[in-house]
Amino acid sequence: MKKRPLPPKTILHSEKGKKVFGGVRFDIYQWSQKQFDGSTATYEIAKRQDSVIVMAIMDNEMVLVKEQQPHWPAPAHTLPAGMVEDDEDLEIAARRELEEETGLIFKNYHLVHIEPTASIEWFGYTFIASGFEGQKEKNLDAGERNEVVKFPLEKLLEMTRKKELFHRPRYIEEMLMQGKEEELFDAVKNPEKYSIPL
Repeated sequence: MKKRPLPPKTILHSEKGKKVFGGVRFDIYQWSQKQFDGSTATYEIAKRQDSVIVMAIMDNEMVLVKEQQPHWPAPAHTLPAGMVEDDEDLEIAARRELEEETGLIFKNYHLVHIEPTASIEWFGYTFIASGFEGQKEKNLDAGERNEVVKFPLEKLLEMTRKKELFHRPRYIEEMLMQGKEEELFDAVKNPEKYSIPL
């Protein structure tokens, strides 16, 4: 896996553990951990490929997909997102996922948020894409169907507050919880100001 930025004080437990199970999406790692009383116990953690999430801005609106997958009960709105491949740069992964799911080509990608997941070694990297350049054919997986839709950012915030999106947009949730709505609007307009170095 290529080196990626991590939140401060991140501990990658899989690096000291032994892989005991390899699944389609999740792997399980275990290690011996000394306890406060001097005894030892076996600890474990699940690990999966990191994800990229893309907030693409086009004509002053946010690009979403109304998506259907075989295991979903009904179509649902979500931001374009997907898994990062083993030897893939994060920005390349974000560009690939957005273009595969929407066919939309953007010039600029800025990493603005890194989200850890409790109890699982899995990080979500949120990018803001700007500078629309054109369109090509979508390249969906066999288990995906979608329709590209656009909403004003205000509508996306309302959908987030009402928990109407299939996958939680954690960057948006975090900004709203911290009362940083104005900063979020500014980040969408000027993502380079909030860009995290890769």
